[in-house]
Amino acid sequence: MNCINVYIGESLNTREIVKLKHEILALPHVVDVEHPRHDPHNLTIEYESHENMPTLLMEKLRSRGLHPDITSG
Repeated sequence: MNCINVYIGESLNTREIVKLKHEILALPHVVDVEHPRHDPHNLTIEYESHENMPTLLMEKLRSRGLHPDITSG
């Protein structure tokens, strides 16, 4: 398994976060999405090894109008 930490420039409310988590979990190869309650900007996405998965995740987030950046763990 691999993990990617993503910083989202926008602050999302609880409903938006839940919807986003479900959308990301629906992507092939995604295993888990964590969003700490104390931090409205960070996501940790766990996924099975797959070529270009970080790129696909960033494209999905951008397609929702978000401004994501990959951060180090």
